[in-house]
Amino acid sequence: MGYNLSDRGRRALDGLFTAIAQANGARDVSRNFALAPASEQRLEDLQREQVGFLDRINVIGVRDILGQVIGMGANNMIASRRSRANLPRKPQYVGRLQDRQYQLYSTLFDTWLPWEIIDAWSKFPDFAQRYARHVATSVALSRITVGWHGITAAADTDPVAHPLGEDVNIGWLQKLRLENSDHVMGRNIVTAGDIHTATGTAKPIYIGPDANEAQGDYKNVDALAYDLIAGMPSWARSSTDHVVVVSQDLVDEKYFPMINRPLADTMDGGKSTSDQAVSDIVMSARQIGGRPAAIVPFFPEGTMLVTPLKNLSIYYQESSRRRYIKDEPENMASLVDYNSVNEGYVFEDTDFAVMAENITFGDRP
Repeated sequence: MGYNLSDRGRRALDGLFTAIAQANGARDVSRNFALAPASEQRLEDLQREQVGFLDRINVIGVRDILGQVIGMGANNMIASRRSRANLPRKPQYVGRLQDRQYQLYSTLFDTWLPWEIIDAWSKFPDFAQRYARHVATSVALSRITVGWHGITAAADTDPVAHPLGEDVNIGWLQKLRLENSDHVMGRNIVTAGDIHTATGTAKPIYIGPDANEAQGDYKNVDALAYDLIAGMPSWARSSTDHVVVVSQDLVDEKYFPMINRPLADTMDGGKSTSDQAVSDIVMSARQIGGRPAAIVPFFPEGTMLVTPLKNLSIYYQESSRRRYIKDEPENMASLVDYNSVNEGYVFEDTDFAVMAENITFGDRP
């Protein structure tokens, strides 16, 4: 027997449709419409409010679907002097221009909510805001998951075969493997023509008290972090903005004492110890390799990344967001919200990023 939406739920839903239409100048929200610039910015702001990790990185609107990486890192030296004999003055770009391109891919963020939930929420006067927060959180967490796990941008994705969005877009870690293989440990190098990428088979890194460093193994995570940082160019190595992003399995309660309250149901089968670890960044009071340590949402196990968080970016194409939202009784009696945007993942400067993957505890067999 199907579920019938209550009169109160119908009024709340009609109010939601009206609010969305007015905010975007849309005549009918059940037809495909583009988000107005103000609505687009509100959506980005709301995602940052709901999932603070997005507030630590760059989320940037760009005009073109293909273009040059902006380079958000600061130029360390812009000071100069000019005598009259050597005029004119020569301003310096305050970022770091690199001959690297970004490419954006159309990404769908389609959601549905059963009418039972609509009815339950309709008693709240902030129904529309509550719904907006719910969608924003889902989109934000999906973007972060793809950012860490994305390998390819398939024409048709398969959520069963790739539950972490490995085929939705090319994420940050894959970008580093492709664009700066010298800064990746734990994976074999693949050479095609003159191009070298760290996309080969796993080359495990072992951490244990009897590890043999001559084999590329380490006695603790600190030693690995120091070695990673040493592999950066000197100008990048000296940055004070680096953070050591680690997976939960690489650290214990001495590094993250604030997250030792068990959760029954978490993304990693109970290893996470606070809701904050699931949906937001958790900074440690202690350091790894002389740099602040952090656990971030959905970061892959057995992995360590050293980079300033502002070196990570999500680019989206301005005015590319499309949406339509409607009742679909044939779709399990639900509210269906279709969203799409062109977006991509970028390291602003790969010189400032190093990573190790396929890390495991124990001595090399």
